Amino acid sequence: MIIMIGDFNIRDSDWNPNFQHHSTHTEDLLTITDSLGLELSSPLNPGPTRYVDNTWDSNSIIDSVFLPPDNKGFSQHMLYSDIRKPSNHVPLTIEVDIAETNTDLSFRLISKDSEEEEKFIELLISGFSNINSSTITTKKELEGVVQQMANTFERSWDNHAKLKYITKHLKERWNQDCTTSLNKYQASGDLQHWKEFKTAIWATKKKFFDDKIYEIVTSNKRPWDLMNWVQKKSMLAIKSISYENNPCNTLPDLWHALHNFYNSAKNRPVDTRFLNEIP
Repeated sequence: MIIMIGDFNIRDSDWNPNFQHHSTHTEDLLTITDSLGLELSSPLNPGPTRYVDNTWDSNSIIDSVFLPPDNKGFSQHMLYSDIRKPSNHVPLTIEVDIAETNTDLSFRLISKDSEEEEKFIELLISGFSNINSSTITTKKELEGVVQQMANTFERSWDNHAKLKYITKHLKERWNQDCTTSLNKYQASGDLQHWKEFKTAIWATKKKFFDDKIYEIVTSNKRPWDLMNWVQKKSMLAIKSISYENNPCNTLPDLWHALHNFYNSAKNRPVDTRFLNEIP
């Protein structure tokens, strides 16, 4: 289920009858919500969602909730202006239906460059080499060989893949050396073992980032990917074409904008005296 809720910072007459203007940003927002199957939810106790602390501005509605219209919480949320202090935004609460699901918090994994990976590959090679594929003459025999390969792969994976649990501490830059040194420190509580654990963490982290740098430099040969400030930027999900500050929402509007943009210099006077300087 998708919910959009928060401070959209858009003042518009669509959700504030006391505001007499329509924002162009509203069209972008509603286009996105429509594409997600969401609609604007109205509170049970309508009122401003942002209060001003001066005398020249007015209270406004800029905090909104967008939900699927068939959800239990649609148009059922509440505003609590009496408990907004010290914030100038009004807290709101909403109850929504969330379907019950069972999330598997574990998975099986063979870590790269580990002893398990070596044994997994050795068992694969041994199993594949024992499969006779030299006498395949029929479709049934081919399917039999493919099934033997699948069984070999499954057996190798089951024998060497380790069960991992998804936690907030799960990181790629963690290996068996980290686990061993951590277990040693937890068993002894010795300060020297703690230093060994920190050293193992540092060495593993250094190797992780060195491998990442090597992979980027040698595989895609784009070393600038190492710098966040020059990575590719994602385009906006919705970006309307505007001409003379007016959105082009129809085909005639688009054609008018295209025609006038590429013919903007037509019939304009041109100073040709610079041609006299050409030998």
